[in-house]
Amino acid sequence: MKQFLFAIVSICTFSFIGCSDDFEVAAPYRQITVVKGILNPADTAHYIRIQKAFLDENKSAIEMAKEPDSSFYKMLDVKILEYDSARRNVLASYDLWRVRTEDENYPKDDPLSDKQFFTSPNYAYKFKKADLNPKFWYQLVINNLDLGRADSSELFGVVNDDSLRPNNGFFIFAFNVKNNAFNFAQTTLQKTYDLNLFMPQNGRMIEGVIRFNYVDSNIVTGAQEDKHVDFHFDKELNVTSFGGPVTLSTLNSSFYAFLNASIGTPPNANIVRLVDTCHMFVYAASPEVYFYEQVNLGQSGGLTADNIQPNYTTFKSKDVIGVVGSRAVRSYYEAYIDNATLQALKTNEATIPLEIRGRSSH
Repeated sequence: MKQFLFAIVSICTFSFIGCSDDFEVAAPYRQITVVKGILNPADTAHYIRIQKAFLDENKSAIEMAKEPDSSFYKMLDVKILEYDSARRNVLASYDLWRVRTEDENYPKDDPLSDKQFFTSPNYAYKFKKADLNPKFWYQLVINNLDLGRADSSELFGVVNDDSLRPNNGFFIFAFNVKNNAFNFAQTTLQKTYDLNLFMPQNGRMIEGVIRFNYVDSNIVTGAQEDKHVDFHFDKELNVTSFGGPVTLSTLNSSFYAFLNASIGTPPNANIVRLVDTCHMFVYAASPEVYFYEQVNLGQSGGLTADNIQPNYTTFKSKDVIGVVGSRAVRSYYEAYIDNATLQALKTNEATIPLEIRGRSSH
């Protein structure tokens, strides 16, 4: 959640400037609000980032980025409305209150120098609800008392993190297998590792991550250091309706290339590597997150980037830019690397330099 929620909004602030036909974020006659919130149904507390773009006709945006008062409104009344499945009737309303993210154990990363963004105080808007319902619909409403303006998002659904397929849940075949083991020993041209699942209700985008746990072991001193690397092995964007089958897939040979590049050779001759179990994380994001990534981030680079205005936002007002959506995650911990794969890691040309000697004892 932290990765989605507290990424600095400089992309939003500085990339929403285009040619003469586009609106100007830094125009002195308009206040632009920037919003970002990705709700996880498994969380009991949810956070939404709301701030203003750097707007002043007499000051540099770089200078204003150093001042917290230039980024946050003082008086916002923020609510989440819960609608029925027909999207007509409001069933409940939840108030959000402003918190300092550093007090919530989500500190902002320190700047590289004193010429960059401030780090504290850093604010988000929080509410607590333990049962966001994938059958209902939600809307963020911002009553901006500073500007005398009310803004609202489009209605959005919550990705169903229920593991049961009959409930249109986030069903993953391998996660229901006792003693699930990884096998990517065969590296012939077409041999792949496949993970089969079903798109959960309100999902639109799936991504799989495998965390390889290993140990740097010093054969002289006996000291051991636990380490890990994360392999984002595939992303599926083509399944557009929930309940449909999804396969995340990658070539077996890609595992070896990834481990070679991410782990590298031991720092000295006394270090050997011992493999441990793997953890797997599979993320499903709502359509709002999918379209935000495809439209906004997809247009932030390239030869014509300075003339392209990203045009996807989930807010109705022309003076609000941002996205509110949801994502769910399913996790499988301590998946075993089978013996054939361990032997292949010792002998494969790409992973021989890693000095993998065996298994960790813990």
